[in-house]
Amino acid sequence: MRSSRSISFVVAVGLGAVGGGLWSAHDAREAAAVGTRTFELDTQEKLSGGELKGTSVTAAGDVIAGWAVSKTTLSKGTVVWSALALKDGSVLLGVGNEGRVLKVDAGGKETVVAETGTLAVTALVEGPGGKIYAGTIPEGEIFVVDPNASVGTNPSAPSAPKPKAWSKVPADHIWALVYDQKRKELFAGTGPDGKIFRVAAAGKAQIFHQVEDGQVLSLAIAPSGTVYAGTSSKGLLVAISAPGKAEVVQDFDGHEVKAIGFAATPAAEAPKDPKKPAPKAAAPSDGDSLYCVVNEYGTVPEPFKKFGMPLKQPGASFDPPKGIKGKGQVWKISGLDKDGRNGKPERIYADTTTHYLSLAVVPAPKQGGPAVYVGSANDGKVVSIDDAHGSALVAKADSRSIGAIGLVGNGDKGSWFAGGDAGVFHRVTGVGGADATWTSKVLDAGLKARWGKLNWRTLGGAVELSTHTGPTATPDDSWSAWSNPLAAPGKATSPTNRFVQIRARWKGNAAAVLRGVSLAFVTDNLRAIVTEVSVPSKGSLTSGVVTSGADTPWKSGSLGLSWKTDNPDQDVLRYRLWYRKEESTVWRNITKDEEPLAGTSYSWNTEALAEGWYRVRVEASDEVSNPVGQALKHGLDSPPFLVDNTPPVITKIALANGRLQATVVDGVGPIVRLEVQIDGKAPWKPVASVDGILDEATEQVDAPLGLVGSHVVALRAYDSAGNAVTREIEGK
Repeated sequence: MRSSRSISFVVAVGLGAVGGGLWSAHDAREAAAVGTRTFELDTQEKLSGGELKGTSVTAAGDVIAGWAVSKTTLSKGTVVWSALALKDGSVLLGVGNEGRVLKVDAGGKETVVAETGTLAVTALVEGPGGKIYAGTIPEGEIFVVDPNASVGTNPSAPSAPKPKAWSKVPADHIWALVYDQKRKELFAGTGPDGKIFRVAAAGKAQIFHQVEDGQVLSLAIAPSGTVYAGTSSKGLLVAISAPGKAEVVQDFDGHEVKAIGFAATPAAEAPKDPKKPAPKAAAPSDGDSLYCVVNEYGTVPEPFKKFGMPLKQPGASFDPPKGIKGKGQVWKISGLDKDGRNGKPERIYADTTTHYLSLAVVPAPKQGGPAVYVGSANDGKVVSIDDAHGSALVAKADSRSIGAIGLVGNGDKGSWFAGGDAGVFHRVTGVGGADATWTSKVLDAGLKARWGKLNWRTLGGAVELSTHTGPTATPDDSWSAWSNPLAAPGKATSPTNRFVQIRARWKGNAAAVLRGVSLAFVTDNLRAIVTEVSVPSKGSLTSGVVTSGADTPWKSGSLGLSWKTDNPDQDVLRYRLWYRKEESTVWRNITKDEEPLAGTSYSWNTEALAEGWYRVRVEASDEVSNPVGQALKHGLDSPPFLVDNTPPVITKIALANGRLQATVVDGVGPIVRLEVQIDGKAPWKPVASVDGILDEATEQVDAPLGLVGSHVVALRAYDSAGNAVTREIEGK
C-alpha cells in the first residue's frame, strides 16, 4: 500500500476526461498515515468528471451554483446541427440524419414542423416578416419553414414525394445562413468550392464572394454591416465588406473556423433631459469585436466520408467522424475596422482533449462575467468563458455533442442548449435550486478499500456530502445506497468495495462554494511479484537473421541487471539483490540489506569475481508502504550467465609462405572474433577459424593472407565477454 513517507502519487486528469472514464487509485494522493491513500478532487479537471445538476465547476476548482435544466429527449432527430429561437419562447432545431426541422415549445413538447427529405438541416435563420429559412446538405437546398406547421415523418416512403425547395444554390451543401436586416439580403456559406451566395427574395442565388478554401462553415454580420466567414480546411477568418472586396482577418493554425459571433454593441447613454428622446446606440469607436471557435485535427476529416458520399474536395472538412477528437480554441478579435483590418487577436480558451461545435455570445454581459458559451463535440460539455480567460463547466449532457446554444441575458433562465447522439434539448430553468447536486466521476481504488475521512471546504454556506460504493465501474443495482449525508467532514460510512462516488447537495443554498474534496482509503495488501529478471547475453539471437560482421565485442567490468514486477496494489517497492556461483548453494549480497534499491535496474561491477557461471536473485518488498509485520516479499532468480574477466591466450603462432597459423585458447570461451592487421597500417580484417565457426574456447587459425616478402602480421582474438589479446609475428 502507499506510504506518505516517500514519493508523491498524483496523476493529473485532462479536461477531456470530463466525458467519462474512471479516476483510479493511480490518481490518488498519499495521505499522512502509512498505507493510506487519498482521492484529491481539487481542480476543475478532477471535479468535472461526473454529473452536474444545478451546479458549475470553475477554472479555480470551485463547485458553485450553476444551470438547473429541464430535458426533452428528441424522438424525431438524432443529431442537432442548427437551432433558432422564436419570439414565443419555442426553439426550432435542424436535425440529421433525418433532415427535419423540429420545434420544442416552452413546455418541452416536440413537434415536426418541416420535412426536407435531405440528410441534415445545417442552418436556420429568420428572414423578413418572420419567414424561416432552412439550409440543407448534401444538395445545397434552402427551404422555407412554417414554424406553426405539424407534418408527417416519412418523406422517404415510395408514395411520398420529396418536399420542394424554395431555392437550390449551385453548390453541393450549405453550412451556414445569415440574414442581413439592413440590406434585406440572405447569405449562404457553401462547399466544396468555398462560395458565399447572396439569395434574392425570389430564391435566385448569385455569387457574393469565393474564398480560397473549400468549405464556408460559418457566417456572421458585424454591427458595421461587414459579412464575416469562417472556412475549412485552412482555417481562415475572412471579412467581406462589399462584393469583390475581402480581407483575410486571420489565418489560424487550426483547420476550421466552426462558429462566429459578435460582441454586443454598448447601449446608448440615457439622456440627461428626460423630456428628450434617447439617443440611438452608436457603433463603438474602437471597431467591431468578434468571438470564434477554431478547431484543429490530427488528420483533416472529410465531409460525408462517414456517409459514403462522393466529394469534390477530399481534403475539406466540417465535422470529424465519431471517435475523432480535435483540439478546440476560442479566440476574441477586437478593434476590427469596417473592412476587417487592424483587429487584435487573442486566444481566450484552449482545450487539447476535444473540439467544439457551437458558440453563443452573451447578449448582456456582466462586468467580469462570461462573454461566450461553447458546446463540445465529444463529451457533452457546455463551457462559459470570460475575457480574462476564466472558464467554467456549466453543464454536462448525456449526449455526445452540443450542436447549438441559445442565451437569454447573461445565460439566465430561458437559455438553452441542444445536442446529439442521442438527440436532447435542455432548457435552463434557473440557477442552483433545492435539488442542486454535484456528483464525482467513479473513483477506482484498484482493490477493495476501506474508507476513511471524507473532507471538504466550503465558503458562503453549508453543503452536505454522501458516498456510495460498488464492485463495478458503472453504478448499478450492485452498488450500495447513498450514505447518510455528512453536514461536516467525517468518516465515510459506505461499505468496503473497489469503486466509490461522492455526491454534494446544496439544499437550496445558492451562495455556497465547495472546494477541496478528498476521501482517504486503505486497500488490502497484496504481494508484488517479480515476473522477470534480465541479464545481458552477448551473441545470442532471439529470432530471425541478424547482420553479421558487427562491431568488435565491448569489454565492460559492469553487468546491467533489470527486472519487472506485477504490483497489484501499487505499493512503493524496495528491492534487494543477491548472487551465487552456479555450483554453490550460498547466496551473497550485491546490495546492502539496510539500503534497498528503489529502481528496477542495477549496474553490477563483476571485475572481482572469478570466472564461471552465476545467477542473481531479485527480491521485491512492500515494506515502505505497510506497517511493521505486515510487509510482503517475493524473489525470483535470473537465468545463469557467464562472468569472464580473463582474455584469451595465443599459444602458437607462425607465418610462412604468406600463410598465418595459430592456436587461440580461452579459459571459459567461446572465442567470438579473430582479425589480423598487416604491417600496422591496414585496418583490422576478420579471419576465419579452421572449421569456419567461432563457437569454442579453443580455435585454430590457418589463413592464407596472400603476402609476398617480409611482413609483420598482428593477430587479435576476442572472447564473448569482450576480453582481447594481440600477438605479432614477422615472417615471409
